Amino acid sequence: MSDLKLKCRNPDVNMVERFGDHGGYFDLVVRPILQQGHEGELCSWLKEMSLIRTVSNCPHSTCKRRTMIWNPARIIDKYNWGCPECNKKLSIREGSFFLAIKCDLKLCLQTILGWCQVVPETVAANYLNLKVHVVKRIYERCTQVANAYVDNHPEEWSLGGRDRVLVVDEFPGGYMGAENPIDVTVHKKRNNNSQTILCIAEASAIPPRMWFHMIKAVPEVPIPNAGKCGMVEEALKEVVRHAAPGSFIVANSRARCCSYESLQELKQFKVISVENLQKFDAPGTNNLLHNLETIWQTGVEVCEDVQEATQSMGQHILSTHLWRQRFGTTSSTAFQYMLHHIAECYRFI
Repeated sequence: MSDLKLKCRNPDVNMVERFGDHGGYFDLVVRPILQQGHEGELCSWLKEMSLIRTVSNCPHSTCKRRTMIWNPARIIDKYNWGCPECNKKLSIREGSFFLAIKCDLKLCLQTILGWCQVVPETVAANYLNLKVHVVKRIYERCTQVANAYVDNHPEEWSLGGRDRVLVVDEFPGGYMGAENPIDVTVHKKRNNNSQTILCIAEASAIPPRMWFHMIKAVPEVPIPNAGKCGMVEEALKEVVRHAAPGSFIVANSRARCCSYESLQELKQFKVISVENLQKFDAPGTNNLLHNLETIWQTGVEVCEDVQEATQSMGQHILSTHLWRQRFGTTSSTAFQYMLHHIAECYRFI
């Protein structure tokens, strides 16, 4: 970018070219107002996008929430809010995504674009001449925004529909890349961080649209005539929540929380077993299992990352992947959506 000097000789320096969006929203709308001398335009745009406050009231009780005045100032943001009554000053970042981030607003926006493009923290820090911990903080806030959006808008991840095919499985276990079924109860005892993940994929989409849910209930050893265990009940509720009625669901008998047998009680779906479909493979072939492996390829990679993380970090990994899958088809759209979702997450009262 013209207002930045590249100060690194990192072998990954070619990554810096990704800090534009190929003539998209960032290049056409944002880049021009990041130039020196356009700080007023930048702040007006941030207000229009609801990324900073359009009005501010003095917090002092004696001022009775008097409306503060927007003033030019000799500070990093070039402006602040001032109370005409008590002369108190407030940062224009108060209550916003940008509060307590130690770099100017121009660099904040470029770093958000870096997160949308999955640019590594060290590469973004070197290119933008920022401390790695500053980039890390901005990236963490973007992740939190993405997670909040996924939590608050489950309807965005409704899969399937009449006569569409969904594949339901679990990780670790089931047919998600494992040649042999895994005893999840034993696996969890050996690895305290092991997380059972319910996985739903819409087979007709390329790449497959997916939903992941980390099962909170603890795996239990099956007890005859004891009814459904907690993890099965939790998984069934999640399937109902994200699979549209009328869908065909392909399930298997290996899965612990979402087996073919368990899913059959959901009468709004047509449930088919993997084991039964395998009978249609030509002798000596495993076409169905190969197709399942292809469908789950990305899902397996994400779930493996979760197994190496803490439970809270694992949830961040799943939510971030879901957000990028839904909104990150291009860097331009990802950046626009992230700005809108930041505004939603940091609503001003």
